[in-house]
Amino acid sequence: MSRKILGLDIRHDAVSAVVVKSGIKETDIEAHVHIPISNHIYMETVLAASLKTIVEKIDISGSVCVASFPANEISYRNIQVPFKGRKKIKKILPYELEPTVPFPIDDLIIDFYTLDLDDVANRHNLIAAAIEKSRLQAYLETLASFNIEPEIVTVGGYPAALCAANHLNIHENWLFVDIDTNQSTLFAILSRGICLIRSFPIRSDARSFEMESLCTNIWHTLYALEEIMGLDFKPEGVFITGCGLNNSGFDQDMEQNLGFPVKRTDFVRDTGIIKKHADSQLWNPQQMDNSFSLALMEIEGTNGLNFRKGPFAAKKFWEEHKNNLIKTGILAGVVLMLAFFNVVFDSYFMGKKLTVLNNQITDVFTSTFPDVKKIVDPLQQMRIKIQEARKNALLPGVTDNNIRAIDILNNISKLISKNIDVNFTRLVIGAENTVISGDTDTFNSVDGIKNGLEKSDVKSPI
Repeated sequence: MSRKILGLDIRHDAVSAVVVKSGIKETDIEAHVHIPISNHIYMETVLAASLKTIVEKIDISGSVCVASFPANEISYRNIQVPFKGRKKIKKILPYELEPTVPFPIDDLIIDFYTLDLDDVANRHNLIAAAIEKSRLQAYLETLASFNIEPEIVTVGGYPAALCAANHLNIHENWLFVDIDTNQSTLFAILSRGICLIRSFPIRSDARSFEMESLCTNIWHTLYALEEIMGLDFKPEGVFITGCGLNNSGFDQDMEQNLGFPVKRTDFVRDTGIIKKHADSQLWNPQQMDNSFSLALMEIEGTNGLNFRKGPFAAKKFWEEHKNNLIKTGILAGVVLMLAFFNVVFDSYFMGKKLTVLNNQITDVFTSTFPDVKKIVDPLQQMRIKIQEARKNALLPGVTDNNIRAIDILNNISKLISKNIDVNFTRLVIGAENTVISGDTDTFNSVDGIKNGLEKSDVKSPI
């Protein structure tokens, strides 16, 4: 059975959407759209206009939505806790984060994931991400106005970093940088796991300043990573994507400034998952990689940061269809109850009818055979009585031959020649013999009648 997944990547400078149809045999891209945003001040209004364009251009009905929100609106913290179990971490995480975030902890939705690193002094490393409830609610309400209910809400660029870690032939230590027009998000990858997330602004007034600002922030983030994690982190390369990569020489300039290889991603090409692509000529990997990686996250069942928790948890199937299921259940219950009563009433009236028939059979039996006092099965007893009566039908005595009177008359009629004129005056059929008296014209006729009757197969002397 195929599924339709909507990957929706929301940023301050663009909104990208891709619809992927995933089946048992193949995975196809049905449609995609990229809408640039120039007005960053009225984000909700501009987002609503972008979503209106999306739902007009592509069919998103019946799709499962996975969305990402701007990475710079989310706070990230690398912390250490003395527990491994998620339940225990959830309980202490707000207290660990409260001194480090600039917002009241009760105003935040928090998620985390643990890092696969060597523990130090029984302290376990994890990355926590937090977003303001008011911002998350504003985004979700805007999406809901277009009947879009994302099951997963995550960090912009995070699914793309996971996709690169899972699918690309990469080194041990490397970076993934998601570059927008005025903002970039860096993901440090260690042993195919994301060990640091940082979002920072970049200057965009001139290319040289933009590159300088970007590379300076990358180096500052790497120094902070070594300080936080206590690691000597030397990246062997950088993968980049994002709608801020408009210049073809951007990656070469970045490689020259950083001093290690820089490569652009193309997840449709590099993963080899997509078999059919409706608009492959219009596909721009830098614009669409993030939305495509969101859909891929749902297809592959990849676990990661998800802010649909607490009051913003995605509705379960029961909650979403509760009223319809209750109505259907009540209707089914009524139908079953009516069917049950119908069976009960049919059984009751059939039992009464059967009782009446049994009484009638008993009455017929007792009236026919009044000498029988013990009645067990009147129908069977009546059959036996009828068989006994047939044995003695029309015979005054009991004979082993069981010759019926009708058989004797039939033989007489057949064995007397049609040419003989005879008038029978007397016929007596007994248990031992049959006596016939009558008148005929000559003695020869008498002898002819006698000789004919002696040929009878009825063993009764005549």
